Amino acid sequence: MTSQENQSTTSTPHPAPPSSDSALPSSPTPPKPGPSTAEDLAPLNPRLAALATKRTTLTQTLEDLTAHRATLIARTTLRSGLSMPAEWSEEQRERQALSSANAVIKEHIGLLHRYNEIKDIGQGLMGLLADQRAVRVSEVMEDFGVAGKD
Repeated sequence: MTSQENQSTTSTPHPAPPSSDSALPSSPTPPKPGPSTAEDLAPLNPRLAALATKRTTLTQTLEDLTAHRATLIARTTLRSGLSMPAEWSEEQRERQALSSANAVIKEHIGLLHRYNEIKDIGQGLMGLLADQRAVRVSEVMEDFGVAGKD
């Protein structure tokens, strides 16, 4: 053997290829849980703390509104004044409550239209009286006991 061959055989041995029996490298450690409350976030980033606080407030508001909605649905009656049948599903009750609310809103809008038409007619008549008497409309309104904002 030559001196080069001796050096290659006497040098460090080649590492064996990994086998299925060898231990696998450990997985990275899981990240530590981060701060979850607004107080924990404050030292890190004040904007994150403000957002966390706002989110908490909004979540509480949503829970309150959901509870209030459930109370209103439970109190809703049919248009006839009878309570809703017990065998109705929650979805049917919600639909009926929404339908009842929409009916009341439509009725109120209709009444407002009627009121405005009557008010316009009354103001027109007071304008005619003011012209006939040659006075201001406000004086005619005072004569009839109507305030300026009525």
